[in-house]
Amino acid sequence: MSQSGTWVKRIVDSRFFQEAMSKSETLFTQNQVGLLTLIKGALKKVQETATSNNLTVVKLLNRYIVLFSELIKAYVQGTYTKLPVITLVKITAALLYFIMPFDFIPDFLPLVGFADDLAIVVWVGKAVKEELDTFEKHL
Repeated sequence: MSQSGTWVKRIVDSRFFQEAMSKSETLFTQNQVGLLTLIKGALKKVQETATSNNLTVVKLLNRYIVLFSELIKAYVQGTYTKLPVITLVKITAALLYFIMPFDFIPDFLPLVGFADDLAIVVWVGKAVKEELDTFEKHL
């Protein structure tokens, strides 16, 4: 396994991401209003991150967060339901992890604080790439 793959695996195996997965399952199955609140929080945080950083990686993060948010919103509204539940749970977990201030690398640490958030969001994005591509064609 590559060095970056090992690093992402450590984040995925961390109690922080496992907690996000657990909360995601509950949120997704029991609280659609909470899902919409999560989307709002994730979009706000990515906008703040993009405003304070002019990095290409932030643009990638922004793209995934916006796409994940649109996908969940479309699912909740019933306009796009062609996804396996596990895909939606992973995407919801990535958004939860992204907005958690205390995770594998706490967000308040300058420059590196969002590196783990980026890693999780990109990892989930790659894991569900086919579903995201299909959804983008639907837009």
